[in-house]
Amino acid sequence: MKRALVISGGGSKGAYAIGVLKRLLEAYPGLNFDLYVGTSTGALIAPLAAIDEIDLLASLYTSLHTEDVVLANRVGDVLNEVGIFDVEPLRQLLLTHYDDQRYQQLSTAGKEVFLTTTCLQSGELVVFTNATDPAKSALYQTRKIESARHFRRAVLASASQPVFMPPVKVNEIITGEPFPNFQFVDGGVREYAGVQIAIDNGATEVFTILLSSGVPAIENKEYQNLFDILKTTIDIFTDDVGKNDLIIPQQYNAALQYIDAVKKRMLHMGISQPDMEDCFIIPGMENPFQNKKPLKLYQFRPSAPLGGGAGGLEFDPQVMKGMLQKGIGTANDFIAKMSQQPADLSWT
Repeated sequence: MKRALVISGGGSKGAYAIGVLKRLLEAYPGLNFDLYVGTSTGALIAPLAAIDEIDLLASLYTSLHTEDVVLANRVGDVLNEVGIFDVEPLRQLLLTHYDDQRYQQLSTAGKEVFLTTTCLQSGELVVFTNATDPAKSALYQTRKIESARHFRRAVLASASQPVFMPPVKVNEIITGEPFPNFQFVDGGVREYAGVQIAIDNGATEVFTILLSSGVPAIENKEYQNLFDILKTTIDIFTDDVGKNDLIIPQQYNAALQYIDAVKKRMLHMGISQPDMEDCFIIPGMENPFQNKKPLKLYQFRPSAPLGGGAGGLEFDPQVMKGMLQKGIGTANDFIAKMSQQPADLSWT
């Protein structure tokens, strides 16, 4: 059994994910994850979570101010810039907290980490990973992380919301790289939560933390400047990507559950195991469900919008402390529900 933790994008809303994760690990000391998939702020959380730096994450996501992450009001003509915000503060945070020592710790921890990005030049979803033999997919490319510096660039790219933050030349530092000038931005442009990436890489149990509520945050105001319109438009787009991103894994699992139920019924009707299995083999056709078992999918999501501004680009310690507490509340609801279930889970 392979267990995955998948964390979506959402900027400062990542505090909610920290609250969920912190409470789950307190309640279930045996809850370990084999692989981590992070998008945007999830890419900032996943590597530190993989090396058990939960307290550091909680500290960062309840103490940072906006100017500790991005600098607004850039000097000069915005149309001639590659991002409205300067991300030098975020670069410095990565150098401090995602340093070479922690990268080495991650490399020896036996945890697979997948960071989603979008390549502007190709339009493809590109997943940077430390996995030795990552799954291949027609839906995205995978790229092996080659060093601590390469790792930090991949994290920064995944967290860089396009237009607001500059794209990152992740592979520019790689010797022999054929496309060193390719620019990468937030993986959320293509993949809000990488559930399918976890499944492709062998996960049979997936914990997904989503930072959008799925409930429209209706604002009774008129937008009167390009900046507010742009932020809100990207928020709407991200929510739509999120809805689509979750449909395929849910349909995949529903199909597996249906096939499993059909097989059990066939056996109950007296059909032998070999004959039953033979019914699911069609000459000349590949069975995408062969030897696959239904997944265990656990989803954690706020019941109402968390705040933090459009895209989660507003970092306010007090607001983020509230988000963290909401995450703890969601986890407590889950724990209470699990206590009423049969104890057949290894981490309970």
